[in-house]
Amino acid sequence: MKLIVGLWNPGEKYKLNRHNIGFIVVDWVAEYFWFTQFLFNKKFNSFVCTGKIWKRPIIIIKPQTFMNLSWEAVSKVVNFYKINLKDILIVHDDLDLPLWKIKLKFNWSSWWHNGVKDIIKRLKTDKFWRLKIGIGRPESKEMVVNYVLSDFKKDELSVIEEKKQEIFKKIEEWLKYSW
Repeated sequence: MKLIVGLWNPGEKYKLNRHNIGFIVVDWVAEYFWFTQFLFNKKFNSFVCTGKIWKRPIIIIKPQTFMNLSWEAVSKVVNFYKINLKDILIVHDDLDLPLWKIKLKFNWSSWWHNGVKDIIKRLKTDKFWRLKIGIGRPESKEMVVNYVLSDFKKDELSVIEEKKQEIFKKIEEWLKYSW
């Protein structure tokens, strides 16, 4: 079993925030690969869907915890299904990448990302996969919090639509490397 996690902050007011790109992307992945509908699972405190890519079982979750408490939900799924760390893909935003630049990384530090920091801290390792989606960086360090919690502009969202195929190829690349 493989696990894909879209990091985000729950709630309508955060829905289109830059920080929530992980959530947006896992919705696209589930739709593109014909996964089941996302349903809330109380035991995992997450919206969950399942499916297969290349005949391999995959579960996708959207934790209902805030970003800096991501491991609370992820750990429940990992422990229940006994998922190996190399079989986890965390999808999240990245300030250090230009807008819409996409990188697939294994064994990478968290830098500034609180959701990834929480996962690394609890796992005591960074030996898992990450799909990093660039959101660009604000002009000054003091603007970071407001920037990541700001919504994408309409013209920015139209550009990400063009990146969907690249994202799906990265998911398939992850599967190739991690099997």
